[in-house]
Amino acid sequence: LEEAEDLAFAYLTAGIVPEKNFNDALHVAITTIHEFDVLLSWNFRHLANINKEARFMEINRSKGYLKSFKITTPYEVSA
Repeated sequence: LEEAEDLAFAYLTAGIVPEKNFNDALHVAITTIHEFDVLLSWNFRHLANINKEARFMEINRSKGYLKSFKITTPYEVSA
């Protein structure tokens, strides 16, 4: 969990997610560390947003996490 928290704080420090939404950043960090293919979310403001996705991946690469994943809505998966 410490590794995920450290990565989540990196997202907050980069301004990708506001501090009050730490759990959103933690979800992305866990997805990154466990090398999931997709993170599903209805949260368009902080997660399911193409601009945010690129910024998350940029931080991940800078921290040595090279596997990318898609952040999308459940609707897009079921459509």
